Amino acid sequence: MLSIRDLSLTIGDTTILNHIELDISPGRVMGLVGESGSGKSITALAIMQLLPNASTTSGTIDFDGRNLLQATEKQMCALRGDDIGMVFQEPMTALNPVKTIGEQIAEGIRFHTGASGANARDRTIKILEQVGLPVAKFPLSRYPHELSGGQRQRVVIAIACAMKPKLLIADEPTTALDVTIQAQILDLLRNLVDENKMGLLLISHDLGVIANTADDITIIRTGNIIEAGSTHDILRNQSHPYTSQLIEASTHSPRRNLKPVTAKSSIAAKTSPLLQVNNLICEYPGRRKSLFRKPTAFRAVDDVSFEIFPGQTLALVGESGCGKSTLARTLLRVQEPASGEINFEGNNLLTASRSQIFAARRHMQIVFQDPYGSFNPRHKVARIVSEPMHLAAEKLTRLELVDALEQVGLQSDDLEKYPHEFSGGQRQRLAIARALVTKPRLIIADEPVSALDVSIRAQVLDLLNELREKFGLAYLFITHDLGVVRAFCDDVMVMKEGKIIERGAVSQIFDHPKTAYTRQLLAASPNLQTILKQTKT
Repeated sequence: MLSIRDLSLTIGDTTILNHIELDISPGRVMGLVGESGSGKSITALAIMQLLPNASTTSGTIDFDGRNLLQATEKQMCALRGDDIGMVFQEPMTALNPVKTIGEQIAEGIRFHTGASGANARDRTIKILEQVGLPVAKFPLSRYPHELSGGQRQRVVIAIACAMKPKLLIADEPTTALDVTIQAQILDLLRNLVDENKMGLLLISHDLGVIANTADDITIIRTGNIIEAGSTHDILRNQSHPYTSQLIEASTHSPRRNLKPVTAKSSIAAKTSPLLQVNNLICEYPGRRKSLFRKPTAFRAVDDVSFEIFPGQTLALVGESGCGKSTLARTLLRVQEPASGEINFEGNNLLTASRSQIFAARRHMQIVFQDPYGSFNPRHKVARIVSEPMHLAAEKLTRLELVDALEQVGLQSDDLEKYPHEFSGGQRQRLAIARALVTKPRLIIADEPVSALDVSIRAQVLDLLNELREKFGLAYLFITHDLGVVRAFCDDVMVMKEGKIIERGAVSQIFDHPKTAYTRQLLAASPNLQTILKQTKT
């Protein structure tokens, strides 16, 4: 169906793609795997002919007997959304925020078929039901901001699949989604391939996702195809060292020189909890349903109790909307709880004065999921890293700033750079450096590695582990990646609808889960190690 031969692409004087070769057959899933900057997305944009004006291409992209590199824009407009669909990485930016989901799906149907408004509406309802968004629950009049991340991704898939394309390109369709939503999206894509005999190009940096879904794998690095073949052969043989490197990084487990600290360990028994939370309740005001009745409050965190000991890493897992981030904000007193206790180093933060809260925050820092979004793009690194020191009314010397950067593997020259001059992994290191400058005892890490390449993720986890052992740091590690939890954490709490439904040592929860919900989460998470064992047997 699609045959790419000798495709090279340059932008200015920079070579982005170098003699790419790729084939996709009807009814098969091709996984395109590589790190950020390897050329995955630009390959997809080359197929769609959505390249920057300054780009130059050579070679052929043959789709159904037509070389797309020679197609006019009018011809490509007829193909896009009809014979070739594309699911973009970030659904919120791919959707129009001022148009309803019904309008956005019907738009392509009307453009390609000339269907009437009523006919397009009927087809829109049908495709939404096919992607798991029945109109009874999700009216066509909803806007993108009224949907969750997984629901928005389903709308993007509905737009891409509305015309039953021969080829679908999915660029990181499950990045940053919960494991259950990820599993649903991947099952949906696989079903569409099987039902419509569609070809699917699945782009991802997550080898576990690709190994679980794709029939064939192509591995790309710095614009060059490193290895290609059936999924079974690639995982079994790992002919190229880079393939082995990616697999090793995907299954990486940081080495620990210290014994794990768990709630029931002898180490924890000898120390007092660093953080102790008792019966914490957090609520949001609900919608008013009647003029004469008070709105019913929505309980985001419901009677949560737990403790974290010095040097312990406690994971918090659960689906989007279960209350994880609300709990994190409340621990930092950025959000006010309805009731309960938050004892940090023996002091109840809910009855503490403003000055006591500021003093506590110095020893309790946060690393956000998106470091770029949490940095001021107009400030240089020196100012960004020293920001938390306003808590101590102190200024860092240049030597202290350099020391903070070197602790996370960066250089003194980086102090004069801006955030946009760093890669994603380097920005996450900057976020960690910023959290460390106050010499905290507890770091709340909110999805710190979810959007990173597997090799960068392994490096960041190693760094966090080194800091834990060097400074005795404790972590509250919020994540949806159960592979990271198994590799990095001591204990794990499972959260559902604001409640902690299960807690224990990682090995206990993963090997002997007590609740059906925990079993569901574990079953939905692709386990690359298990897949590798299966290929060898």
